[in-house]
Amino acid sequence: MNIEELKVHREMEKEKVFKDDFVHIKVIIENIGKKSFDFLEIRDSYNPELFRLILGENFISTRIGPKETIKFSYILEPKVRGEYPLGPLSVTVKDRLGFNSVERIVPDSVTDILIYPPYEDIKRIEILGSKRSLNLNYGVQRSKLKGLGSEFYGMRKYVFGDQFRLIDWKASVRTQKLIVREFESERDINMMILVDSSNSMAGGAIDNTKFEYAIRACMLLTKVALTRRDNVGVFTFSDKKNFNFMKPGSGEDYFYQILDFVAKVKPEGKSRIFEAMEYFIRRYQKRSLIFIISDLEADVKEIGRAIRKLVPFQHTIIIINPFSPWFEIHEVDLSSTDKALAEAIAEEMMEHIMRITQEMRNMGVNIITVGPDDMMNQVLANYIEAKKKGRAY
Repeated sequence: MNIEELKVHREMEKEKVFKDDFVHIKVIIENIGKKSFDFLEIRDSYNPELFRLILGENFISTRIGPKETIKFSYILEPKVRGEYPLGPLSVTVKDRLGFNSVERIVPDSVTDILIYPPYEDIKRIEILGSKRSLNLNYGVQRSKLKGLGSEFYGMRKYVFGDQFRLIDWKASVRTQKLIVREFESERDINMMILVDSSNSMAGGAIDNTKFEYAIRACMLLTKVALTRRDNVGVFTFSDKKNFNFMKPGSGEDYFYQILDFVAKVKPEGKSRIFEAMEYFIRRYQKRSLIFIISDLEADVKEIGRAIRKLVPFQHTIIIINPFSPWFEIHEVDLSSTDKALAEAIAEEMMEHIMRITQEMRNMGVNIITVGPDDMMNQVLANYIEAKKKGRAY
């Protein structure tokens, strides 16, 4: 038996899918030799913690004749957002009596697949991002700059230096005073979203951790801000090995570039927020609206030192704090003992957050503590509020 005469490869329709989408995988086996293989097994490996088998089987036991091609396929459903390997493929050939067998791993048969957050989230974001929806739900207005824009703002008395073409002659005749028309132009803001990607953010159910909520909040802010023609950038951080910076950009296509960027980030490493802010200000100094999404499970003084690094640049800083106990026991049935323990931990954590809140208040920085049910609304409401006040220009 010459196992090298068997050529096996995998075909996939796409290597980037949404979490609620399906991955259709096809495996092709070719016998390029002149002899048959009577007992052949091909298996395509996947991690059952990351993917759910929906249809078909990921292996086949068969016979293959000379110059023959056999195909089989199966469908997986991703369970978790992120970038994960699929494979490898293995080939096992047995003799007719089943006493001897040869197994080989197919070279280069591991494929990385990128899993975006659920498309349902994106659809909801697209609905929220529409101008009409934002106007109806939040009364949002783009910040205005009076001057020589295209949108009429109002009228006022003429002052020395006004352009003559702005004079409204009818109004001037009526009032017997020179009156000028005033216009306004819309202003875009620069926004940076800083997401804590340390180990502590992985707390909670595997597909609903603090970090997954943070990524969804990042998506929401990005989509809405880009819809409003703002510039958006992202920085994820934990320790020095896990600083990932994406400079601000704009435009409809940029949303999917950010999706690619955040989909690959996993919560790992210890939070080094002071070092992270030092790294950030070396890369970016432009005055902006900055959202920091973090569970703040670091020393109070270190967090204070970190935020002070940002203050001199006159950023508008908003900290969104996914409160650990609320996320980690969300929709979990606890015994009376576990409930008492959870309440004690929650009280201790809340005292920690209160100390940080006081530290931040002295710097004019707001901390919004959120649970799973109100995180998205709070994130959006704070963006809208900052936008209406015309901050971060």
